[in-house]
Amino acid sequence: MNAFGVTVRVSVSINILSITMTIENYYLLLLSLCCTLVVAQLFVKEKKAAHLLFALVCGSIALATTKKLTQDSLNGYQYLIGIGACVTCNGFWLLARALFREKNAILKRHIVFAAAIAALVVWRQGYLFIDSQLHMNANGFVEWLNSAAYELTLLLSSSVLMLAFWEGCRGFSQSQGPEKAQRVLFLCAYFICVAGTKLAENRFADNREVQEWAVTSAAILIILTAQVLLYWRFSTQRTITSVRYARSSESTQAEGDNELQQQVEHFLITQKGYLKEGLKVADLAQQFNQPEYKISRVIRQNLKARNFSQLVNELRVAHAKVLLQDPTKQHWPVLVVGLESGFASVGPFTRAFKIATGTTPNQFRKQTNHMQVLSEAQE
Repeated sequence: MNAFGVTVRVSVSINILSITMTIENYYLLLLSLCCTLVVAQLFVKEKKAAHLLFALVCGSIALATTKKLTQDSLNGYQYLIGIGACVTCNGFWLLARALFREKNAILKRHIVFAAAIAALVVWRQGYLFIDSQLHMNANGFVEWLNSAAYELTLLLSSSVLMLAFWEGCRGFSQSQGPEKAQRVLFLCAYFICVAGTKLAENRFADNREVQEWAVTSAAILIILTAQVLLYWRFSTQRTITSVRYARSSESTQAEGDNELQQQVEHFLITQKGYLKEGLKVADLAQQFNQPEYKISRVIRQNLKARNFSQLVNELRVAHAKVLLQDPTKQHWPVLVVGLESGFASVGPFTRAFKIATGTTPNQFRKQTNHMQVLSEAQE
């Protein structure tokens, strides 16, 4: 019987040691995750208040976890580490506001309220550190004050947790699309964390290890959910902003191009600027004080020409056709017609004319004269 009892006690001791080691490893997992997420916020290019708050919450949870890992080895100095764990529940409430409120998310009164809770945590941990080092015999008032601070911390922490949950519920019915899905994710994860920890607390009231498992699991779930929401929510906002900016830019560009189109048409067609020999895009860019690429874009997109040379040659050819058909200018050589139409020599004029009409200037003039003779004969 004694041997059996010894065996049972040894077996229980081994199992408890195994559970303790597993919990410590689980603490290390949580600590590593928190540190990784804090570092990850450094690489966010467009940081919002939510990113900074999330980094504070992760850092605070990391310090709280470090305190648990070192509570048996630092002889009271773990309470100094615990002072840094003062931005958990209160920080998460501010994070929830930053996530789900676009206007007036965090005001001075919210910061003051969160700071008051942090001050109570600092008081409690500082008192425990001093007591562990000095072993002071606190009088009734100090003991009452410490106890009151502890109870008030629990009350306010529970309150801000409820306020954080309310941030997910607030505006839920008006939300739609990705925003509603984000709120559903937040509320589901929050409910699982709170329900899981409360269930473990009630069902395993005498088993501290199980409760620690539940609390640590809840912490891992909630910070992973918060990280997903940060990426999801602000990447969606960046996409929407980019689309709006692109549309605004396109609208502004279209308005500017339409105005520039009118200037180009007025110069080339109304003022017959195409007759200027050696005319280039750079000349128009200088005249209108616009970059060359904008002139070229207007010519391609608004005037539907392949390029500037094609547009100018089409206008010059049209002008040359009028001159070739004019009875008073039948004695003009083709070279003169080309020069009067803006071409530098007869070669470019002939090539451009044939591309546009399928005939040479001489052939066009003969065909036109022949048609005129036939028309006069019929009359």
